[in-house]
Amino acid sequence: MIFLKNFPKLFLLCFISLNSQNQAKLKLNNSFLFTFQKDSYLITNDSLFCITENKKNFPLPINLKISDYKFVSNDSVGYLKNRSNGIIYSFDGNKFKRLDRSFALNSQNFSFSFIYNNNLMDFGGYGLHTFKNNITYFDFDKKETELYPQISSHSDSPDPRHKLIGQLIDDCLYVGPGYGVYRNQESPQDNFSFINDYWKFSFKKSRWEKLGEGSVNISFPFYCTINNFYEDTLVISEDGVYQCNILNNILTYYPKANLNIIKILNRQSDEYKITYNKFQNKFYFIVNKTNGFIELLSFEKNEFLGTEKQYSKLYKTNSNVWYPIILISILMLLFIMSIYLKLKVKNTHKIAGKINGIKEDMKLEDFKILTKLLESSPNFINYSELSDVYSEHLGYESKKKKTRQSILSLEEYLTQKLKIKHPVFEFRKNKEDKREKQIRII
Repeated sequence: MIFLKNFPKLFLLCFISLNSQNQAKLKLNNSFLFTFQKDSYLITNDSLFCITENKKNFPLPINLKISDYKFVSNDSVGYLKNRSNGIIYSFDGNKFKRLDRSFALNSQNFSFSFIYNNNLMDFGGYGLHTFKNNITYFDFDKKETELYPQISSHSDSPDPRHKLIGQLIDDCLYVGPGYGVYRNQESPQDNFSFINDYWKFSFKKSRWEKLGEGSVNISFPFYCTINNFYEDTLVISEDGVYQCNILNNILTYYPKANLNIIKILNRQSDEYKITYNKFQNKFYFIVNKTNGFIELLSFEKNEFLGTEKQYSKLYKTNSNVWYPIILISILMLLFIMSIYLKLKVKNTHKIAGKINGIKEDMKLEDFKILTKLLESSPNFINYSELSDVYSEHLGYESKKKKTRQSILSLEEYLTQKLKIKHPVFEFRKNKEDKREKQIRII
């Protein structure tokens, strides 16, 4: 654990001065931590501190018209906004510039904010007595927040939620569990709950797709999220620390995470004061001290998370739900097919098992025909091949007639003596020569 002595000297001097000369100023009601590019910053009252570098002109006096902060950034641009949406400032690492001509909308508290195609966007949130499940974006020309269009109906969209797990990967928005309301229930606005499902929104198709369901061991409202944590979402709660990869359906649990520090994190309006700096490989925290004072601490990544990881599936996919049904159906089909095949060969097995007794009971020609039928089974055999058992001096029609009579005799014998169910034989025309008739034992 690294205390203030390891912070930049300029910040340390300011902090010591506040702590020794005017301790009331450390009872901060509106402190906020965020990271942009290589540096991390602390907003306290009307000042901005850089806590990772001795930057020129810092601490920076600021006058922001924001009550609750949220910071959103990528590698090139950063935005500080009102947590409930509406008021937006750009940040370049040295100064804030107001972009909107709006006001605090109070409509999307604890939404998931992200930057897509240089557009500042939000999904979900809570405000004005309702949970949200729509996507909004800031129109830089109008300097106002607008609704983003979608093709999916409301019934084919995620249930409204806020304080959710979210990710943006390429052209898709991924959203996960959050606290909200199931729409398809009675008195939905009186029955709030934690919603444990996962969805994907394609910006190219403007459609939602449900990915599956699965829960993370967190309790509302005692958790926070750090977005873009190695392209994943880090969920920090008093119950545990988890890394969520919705795209690849991976949940990483850190069993050795320092939960003691989480229990003393400063939390105002359900917002924990924490940021991660990937360039410093450190977490920065604001923690509560006695008598209402706070303290700024930092931990190396492995010092806070630990090095041990446990992996599991983040959610059960919709396709997985059908796997047991499909498997059972396939097994049933195979069972039916096996029974069917057994029935097909059962007659031949029964006849073959008693072939010696059969030979003694019937005429030689009938027995030869039966033998040919057994040898060709389960395939069909032409009548003309069966007729060859008769003397060559007989004519074609005579052989044909005797063959038909022999088959009738065989069927009568097999049904009566061996108790084989009727019909014993199956007939068809030769596929290559329609004039030729074929037969086989069923």
